[in-house]
Amino acid sequence: MRKLIILCIIVPFVTFLFSCGGKKEVKQPSLEYLYTTEAFKVVNEIRIAYQNKDNAGIRKYCSESAYREIISSIRPFDKADLEFTPVLVEMEGDAIRLYVSWNGKWKYLGTETEERGLASFLLKGNPPKVEKILRGNPFRYPD
Repeated sequence: MRKLIILCIIVPFVTFLFSCGGKKEVKQPSLEYLYTTEAFKVVNEIRIAYQNKDNAGIRKYCSESAYREIISSIRPFDKADLEFTPVLVEMEGDAIRLYVSWNGKWKYLGTETEERGLASFLLKGNPPKVEKILRGNPFRYPD
């Protein structure tokens, strides 16, 4: 009798566990999400190249005019640590505006400078490339 009661308790429980498992339909990410992640990846790669003083890395992800703008605004530094946090993305046609909150620390000749701000990047193309920095250029520090 005791075995029967235990069996009556276990069988429905096991059946319930197996019925809950199974393949669920995986929702595909939207095009907007894919464009957003790709745009942030591009801006993040520029940040890494800037920190490593890699001009070729910056050029890879920028249009020629944006590359010249960034290179001309770079001030000398011994070490730079930038952090980017995406804030907002706006899409109009083939253009993507990416707003990024940034915090930076620069060391130059023993002096440490800290700044923060909000940058706006205009990206175009497929794969996206930075066309212009609309505001808050984080690459022009330290002053």
